[in-house]
Formats: sequence, structure tokens, C-alpha cells
Amino acid sequence: MEYILKIAEYHLKPGSQNVLLYTDDKDELFIGPVKNVIVGQTYRVEVGHKLVGTCYRNIISWRDC
Repeated sequence: MEYILKIAEYHLKPGSQNVLLYTDDKDELFIGPVKNVIVGQTYRVEVGHKLVGTCYRNIISWRDC
């Protein structure tokens, strides 16, 4: 599923060197591979469906705007 992600905040996932936690401007959480992003910028991403019982979406791939 394609999604427009406007970065509000991001940081490394605890205990990981290559996974970031990204929060969008709607305070929704996304988890994905490390990418150089800029807070306030908008990016197109391919995400998986939010699984029952989870509060985040997995970023499958980046499709920069």
C-alpha cells in the first residue's frame, strides 16, 4: 500500500543500528530501514498493512517524491 509520509520525528530503534522509528505529522508510527530524511519533508513509501494489535506500519520501500 502506498502512503505519503511527512516526517515529524525519527530516531534509531533501541538496540538497532539499521532500523529507524519514524513518526508522521499525524503522530502515526512507522518502522523501516535507515534513510537520510529531513523533518518536515514529505516522502512516498510502500508500507504493509497495520497488523491487528500493533501500533505501527512497516516501511517496505521508499519512493521519494
